[in-house]
Amino acid sequence: QMAVKGGYLLPGRKSLVKRETQMLSPEQAKWRLNNWKTMIRTYREKGYSYPTISRIKQEIKKTAAKKVHNNQSTFAGAANQ
Repeated sequence: QMAVKGGYLLPGRKSLVKRETQMLSPEQAKWRLNNWKTMIRTYREKGYSYPTISRIKQEIKKTAAKKVHNNQSTFAGAANQ
């Protein structure tokens, strides 16, 4: 409470990056990378600086590189047996 009243509890860069990237699936991350110019515009409208946007992109690249578990192929394999 006191920190909020004092005005010195501001969100840090790490929390902004986490907020934008933490819950993304690999598919969503790939979509964001494919539409990166649009995402830059969106982040700038939110007031993010270019260094913060760059850090967001680094995290999105890590997420997009994660292997996607495709449940549909598992079900198709089970149906063929």
